[in-house]
Amino acid sequence: MNKRLTVAVLSALLPLSLQISAQDVPADKSSITIKNHREDVLPVARTTAGGVQAVNLDEASAAHDVVLPQQPVHMTADKLLVRGNDGFVAGRGNVDVMRGMDEIHANTIEGNTKSQVYHTSGKAVYLDSTMALETTGLTYSGTGPAASMDTVQGFIDPTTYIRGTGAEMYDGSGYVRHGLITTPHAVAKTPDYYITGDDIHIYPGEKFTAENTKLWFKNICLFTYGHYEGRLDKDRNQKPWIFSLLPRPTYNNDNGIGLRGDARFPMNRNGDLYMDVNYAVYSKEGFKPGLKVGKRTPVGTFTFGYSKEESTDNDDHIWATRWPELRYYMPRIYAGNSGIYIDGSASWGRWAEGDREGTHKGFRTELTHNPIHLWSKANLRFFAGYRKDLYSYRDAVRKDPYWGVVLNQGINSRLWTSFWYKKHNLSGYTPYRFDTIDHPRQKGFSVGYVLTPLDTIMFTFNKNLDNGNIDDRNFTWVRDLHSFIATVTYKQVDKEWEVQLISKDLDF
Repeated sequence: MNKRLTVAVLSALLPLSLQISAQDVPADKSSITIKNHREDVLPVARTTAGGVQAVNLDEASAAHDVVLPQQPVHMTADKLLVRGNDGFVAGRGNVDVMRGMDEIHANTIEGNTKSQVYHTSGKAVYLDSTMALETTGLTYSGTGPAASMDTVQGFIDPTTYIRGTGAEMYDGSGYVRHGLITTPHAVAKTPDYYITGDDIHIYPGEKFTAENTKLWFKNICLFTYGHYEGRLDKDRNQKPWIFSLLPRPTYNNDNGIGLRGDARFPMNRNGDLYMDVNYAVYSKEGFKPGLKVGKRTPVGTFTFGYSKEESTDNDDHIWATRWPELRYYMPRIYAGNSGIYIDGSASWGRWAEGDREGTHKGFRTELTHNPIHLWSKANLRFFAGYRKDLYSYRDAVRKDPYWGVVLNQGINSRLWTSFWYKKHNLSGYTPYRFDTIDHPRQKGFSVGYVLTPLDTIMFTFNKNLDNGNIDDRNFTWVRDLHSFIATVTYKQVDKEWEVQLISKDLDF
């Protein structure tokens, strides 16, 4: 498999540093602590209703449950007004309200120490363990984790930005009556791309749902969708965003100018049954669609469907139709805590490339490990695997035991290098150009240098170990485009150009 140039972009998590001032919790844990910036403390007791209840088995059992004491509310301000008879409180100037991990910062606030409901009509900042929101018309209840806002904008978790009206936050989830959702790097006055919708329910780290959904690129509405449910659990290797359907421009000499996009739509509540949709439209190659249904199980993931796919074992941009095709991806198996793991896949289906058509079946397995840290900014990775393909067309068989090694070295904050060696011990042959391995034995290196905060240049060199020829001599310019990364590559050996647009936040 040829060494192909990729650009890895790591999005920095939103820093949500929550600094909560230390307060002494009063002996009466149902009390409220209020103080101004002169440290005058005014405890106000909260009354409770008492009474005798009949005992039954359910209540007797519940009586053994542990009930944690309610957390007190702490308020500080430049000026405070407190009425002890009815619990009214008002703060003016640098108001800070804190309860557990919840924080409110505003210029003015009014509330009641008995009901523990506080309201600010102007601008306010609302923080908790995951959210960082700018609001207006904030109403906060200190008796439970609930807040409502007239308008809201900010991060409901480190990877999800929201903006809208009629918002409510409760038990770590959110609701927006009318609003938009986007990703961190796309945020702007008009985001680069975003979803608008009604009745948006957000469950951070899990999913979001929206009605009357629309996908936008700046001020252009790309399409509308009724009820949409998107996954937010990226750790499950899912493509969680409808945003991935955004048409991404691309160009190479073989395909011409094109647009690509894909998305994953969950088909059940927990998302283990899903549908993958992808497309590509090229000026030379035309329309290339794909549609697959997938199912995750404890023993691995299965997919079944139709696709027109581009070659990945060579740089010739050969397309093949794969229908019907069943694929299996085994779960990664680790050898204890050693960092060594094995993964693999298998497939069965029909392939068609030009006038060549027939059944293909095959499997692949690979043994590798997490990168080994050698010295400062250097890491090493070995890999070894075996692949076998059987073709009904001309009864061909190909076997491919292979191995290789990759060494990465960061020189300083601007300069880095990468060296690799790979060897495929091929026997037999494939009747398709689609999965031909161009250069079975190859070594090479790449060098990258950061010119400016927005521009990086890279040079890649590959040498064929069978004949000594130079396979690749590529020059690449990488440009930061706010929410996307653009790469422009000139392949000097092939005398070809390639242009790609890669998102910072989305898994394409």
